[in-house]
Amino acid sequence: MFKNIALIGCGAIGSEIAKSIDLHNISNCRVSMLFDEDDKKIFKLTEELSNKPDGIFSNFNDFISSNYFKDIHFVIEAASIEAAQRYAPTLLEKGKDIMIMSMGSFSNPIFSKNIINLMRQTGRKVYLPSGAIGGADILRSVKEHIDEITLVTTKSINSIKGAPFFINSGMNINSIKERTTIFEGNAEKAIKEFPSNVNVSALISLAGVGFHKTRVKVVIDPLIKTNQHEINVKWKYGEFYIKVNNSPSPFNPKTSYLAVLSAIECLRSAMVNDIQIGS
Repeated sequence: MFKNIALIGCGAIGSEIAKSIDLHNISNCRVSMLFDEDDKKIFKLTEELSNKPDGIFSNFNDFISSNYFKDIHFVIEAASIEAAQRYAPTLLEKGKDIMIMSMGSFSNPIFSKNIINLMRQTGRKVYLPSGAIGGADILRSVKEHIDEITLVTTKSINSIKGAPFFINSGMNINSIKERTTIFEGNAEKAIKEFPSNVNVSALISLAGVGFHKTRVKVVIDPLIKTNQHEINVKWKYGEFYIKVNNSPSPFNPKTSYLAVLSAIECLRSAMVNDIQIGS
C-alpha cells in the first residue's frame, strides 16, 4: 500500500524531493498533494511529475480541508521559516506527522515550545533531516558536556546574495574580492541575517547546546564553488572537528544537494520499518 505524501513548498528543494519520490526512490510513497502560494511553481512541478498529484492548492485552508488531505500519511515542509512557523502547528493538530526542512524556525522559542507541546498532545512526530552537515548523533551524545561549539560556514558570492544581512549592514557583496569573515554571532542572530544560508546552524543548535550558545561565523570566499561547513567542538572529555564540503544544488545555489538527499533518507526512515542506525 502506498503512503500518501503532501508537500508544502514547490521551489527548488521541494521540487527535487517530489521528483525523487516520483522516481520511486522510496518504493512505498507517492506525492499525493502539493501546496504553494505561487501557482506557477505548483503547475511547473506538476508537469514534471510522471505520477500526477491528486490535488494541487495555493490556499492553505483549501489544502487542509480537502478530502485528499484525510488520506495523507506524511507532510513535508520545504518552503521557508515563515511557512514552517505558520503551518506546522495546524498540521500537528490535524493529526499529521511532518518533516520540517526550514529548521531555522526553531530559533523562535515560542514556536519550538508550541511544537513540542503539540507533539505530546497529539502523539504525532516531527522529523528534522540532517541537511547539509553531519555529526548530529555525536552532538546529541555529548551535549551536556560541551564547553564550546562553533560553526564556520563558507560560501561563494552567488550562494549568499540576497541575504537580509547585506541590507541590514549596508555591505556591498560585490566589493568582496578575497576570503572575508562577514559575520560572527550566535545561531539565533545568524538565522535572522541569513535565513536561506545557515540552516545547518539550526540543526547543530537543536542537537547541541541551543541557539544562544552556538557560535556561528559566516565567511565569503569568491574563489570557491562549494558550500563548506566546519563544526569545532570542545567538550569535557576531548574535542572534535567535522568538515563537509558540498557542491551546491544545480537548481538552487543557496543550498547543497546533500540537503535533498538527507530529506529523502529521513522520509525513507520514517516510512519504512527497518534497522535504526544512530542515536
